[in-house]
Amino acid sequence: MATEPTTDQPADGPAAATGSMTALGTIAQWVDSVLPAEPTADARDAIDELIPTGDGQREYVFRFSALICLSAWIASFGLLADSGAVVIGAMLVAPLMTPIMGAAAAVVTADNRRLLRAMIIIALGTTLAIAVGWATSLIAGGSVIDVRALPGEIRGRTFPGLLDLGVAISAGAAAGYIQPRRSAIAALPGVGIAVALVPPLATVGITAELGLGEESRNAFLLYLTNLAAIIFAAGLVLLLSGFRPHQRHGRGALRKRLFVTTLAVLVVAIPLFRHTRSVIRDLRLESAVVQSVEVWDPDARIVEIRADIAGDEADIELVIVSQGEAEPAWALAELIRDRFDGPVALSVLYQGDEHFVVNAR
Repeated sequence: MATEPTTDQPADGPAAATGSMTALGTIAQWVDSVLPAEPTADARDAIDELIPTGDGQREYVFRFSALICLSAWIASFGLLADSGAVVIGAMLVAPLMTPIMGAAAAVVTADNRRLLRAMIIIALGTTLAIAVGWATSLIAGGSVIDVRALPGEIRGRTFPGLLDLGVAISAGAAAGYIQPRRSAIAALPGVGIAVALVPPLATVGITAELGLGEESRNAFLLYLTNLAAIIFAAGLVLLLSGFRPHQRHGRGALRKRLFVTTLAVLVVAIPLFRHTRSVIRDLRLESAVVQSVEVWDPDARIVEIRADIAGDEADIELVIVSQGEAEPAWALAELIRDRFDGPVALSVLYQGDEHFVVNAR
């Protein structure tokens, strides 16, 4: 009796081995099918029109300079007046996002001329914004001898942390997605609000004129953080959108530029990490002070607190209002020391809470 040939193979035969060997290849093919090989002509035009060349370049530079100065003036007055709404208005006027996106596009396409033009325009805008902030502070800023006397809008830009880096990377990725897509371009002003560019530069000028060197450097660090993160994230999104060098030798240049932008982000992340760690330690110290005061005198109310960490020692100044007699200050210092787990230098101004109700007829 004839038997029919079978086509079945063991589960561990060549077919199964082939399937397991090509799983990664299948994923790679799927990724390649999702990502466009080339951007559309409209997307390329949207990127090429960022920084005009030829006859339109002079007009663009003049318009850019005027908008930077106006934006920096608005931001400076808003910062000095401690008005968040005015500062947001300055972000909408600021044109710095355009050359920064041009730089990001130049990085992924290995276009040296475009990158040089973009960086020159960025440097011009940076210089003008700082100069306007300095001049505005000279005219209207008065004098500040204590950093705590600075308006909140200024102080908020003089101590950047890792959260600012996260915001800048997210905003840069959004800008890289929006810019080549004209249908989504209306969302670009939201990116300008999310990642402040001109307000930190105005803060640099204001604090420099007031003689606050450390605050000025920290504000400039915030600007550099935004700049590096936007170029990195926007360039990466543009690369995933199909923007690549045309020439074969440009692939090596692309890798070098991506390495440089990644390195720039890592470099600015180091001081941001230190600032963030310092903020966490200050918050931990302040929490230890508040909890210790509650144990030391349940009726006490903290009117003012200043808690700084210098090296391993906590330097604390307190103004406390309470009823009755004050407990020994050394007892409060020991409570704080035990909670903070470190030496403490404590200064306490204890005031009696006196309440008078009188009538004069």
